[in-house]
Amino acid sequence: MKEIEKISNEKGNWFIAEIIEKREPVERKKDNDLRRVVTWGNFHLIKAENPKLAYEKAVKIGKDAEIKFTNSDNIEMEYTFVGIADLIPIYDDNIEDGCEIMWTDYGSISNQKAEKFARTEKEILANIKLKNK
Repeated sequence: MKEIEKISNEKGNWFIAEIIEKREPVERKKDNDLRRVVTWGNFHLIKAENPKLAYEKAVKIGKDAEIKFTNSDNIEMEYTFVGIADLIPIYDDNIEDGCEIMWTDYGSISNQKAEKFARTEKEILANIKLKNK
């Protein structure tokens, strides 16, 4: 039997941080808060002794990812760190295949609404972008 790969979390020092970043042209109307910007919520695994340190590490990761580049239309663009949307502790003692790493409390909602969260296999698989190898 193959040994399962595990990362110990007995100290409770692993977190999931959602880091928000956006992409837009460098030359833009910065005073227009209604402008359209491409925005991502990126989820990062963070190891830290406490939530404050995890937050600080997440901010550093976000800021370190800021870059400027010229796109194919010869427009100077930039990725900008917006902030941290969420910081979630991982509660399982081991991080391994199949462990629970995140959860959302949707509260007491109607059965109809609860049923709408689930999507078909086709819908889910159509949105997955695999890493280029």
